Amino acid sequence: MKKQVLLFGLLLMSFGSSNAQLLNKISKAKNQASDASEVVEKGKEVAKGGKKKKGGEPAALKLDWNIFKQTPAITFNSLLYGTGSSTGRIDNYTATFIPHKTADGKEVHAFADQSGYLKIKIYKDNQYMNYFEYSGDQVFDDGKKTKLNWPSSRYQRDGEWVGWSESFITDWGVGNYRLDFYAGDKMFYTFDFELAKIVSDDPYAKTNEIFVTRGPWSNYAFMQHAESGNLIFGFYLNHEILQPNPSNANKTSISVDWTLKMFKDGKPFAKQYDSNKNVAIVERADWKEFNCALRPIDKPNGEAIKFSDLKDGNYKIEVTLSNEKKPRVYNFTVQNNKIVPIEEQDRTKMKDPTRLIEGWNDFIWLKLVK
Repeated sequence: MKKQVLLFGLLLMSFGSSNAQLLNKISKAKNQASDASEVVEKGKEVAKGGKKKKGGEPAALKLDWNIFKQTPAITFNSLLYGTGSSTGRIDNYTATFIPHKTADGKEVHAFADQSGYLKIKIYKDNQYMNYFEYSGDQVFDDGKKTKLNWPSSRYQRDGEWVGWSESFITDWGVGNYRLDFYAGDKMFYTFDFELAKIVSDDPYAKTNEIFVTRGPWSNYAFMQHAESGNLIFGFYLNHEILQPNPSNANKTSISVDWTLKMFKDGKPFAKQYDSNKNVAIVERADWKEFNCALRPIDKPNGEAIKFSDLKDGNYKIEVTLSNEKKPRVYNFTVQNNKIVPIEEQDRTKMKDPTRLIEGWNDFIWLKLVK
């Protein structure tokens, strides 16, 4: 009898212990569900103001635009790279003079404030398509430059998750595109270009169509200050041939020979640094930069031309390419030992700051003579 009572007691203790553990698990799960519910509710509060509605946007930050004296812009070299180096993608831009404080003096948090900080609104044939958000966590040059990089994690737009696969404007097809750059609630820059498509009717072709961007890439060149002090001349090339090598469908690039001559006041002044022709490996559709240093025409073994070698006068640069019938010509003037910038790059003359060609202090942009 005593054994039976002892056994029954042990069973009750076991049952009580199991129930206690079960009750603890239920209580813990209830608390977790309650916490999760609170997080969801807080998420709904953050999402208010546009993400749930198609076409809506989160509330934009109000920034302190008195921090910098200069108007903001996008550097022109990053604009051409970010829009044209990988057709259909739009990112990797460098913005200048973007405030990192709100109007009430708070520091902008690149992650927490992302939805209201940096974005690009995309228009196709003057019709609003949608917007992309960008991370502003990469800041340099004493806070005067901010990179617009694609966010490291996916974000929600109109209630839908946006990631790498949703970030191609080629999904919207060919047309005339405009990118409006926003920092907080201010549109500070705009950029126009064309997205076109090359189509082949060859049923055996490995690739039957490609998208290409067209615009300022073929209309501008630059002179850049190298860290060595040398003058570097550069320009952009791509090609639009679907299958440039019939014997090898995997080879999509072409080889282009090019030479450069610089004239001062009508007389030969300099040429490309290499005594032989330059060779550019030009990509299909994607725009790439090609550049070279220069050497004085009267000193074939002399040192590279520096900006300080450019004395007052009128200059012309001729670039001859093996795949183009006539040379590309660019003119510029030097006054008081300084290169006179084109009007679009001159902050004192450019009337529309949203279309300023931003060269910072190391790029001088030149327009193609047509």
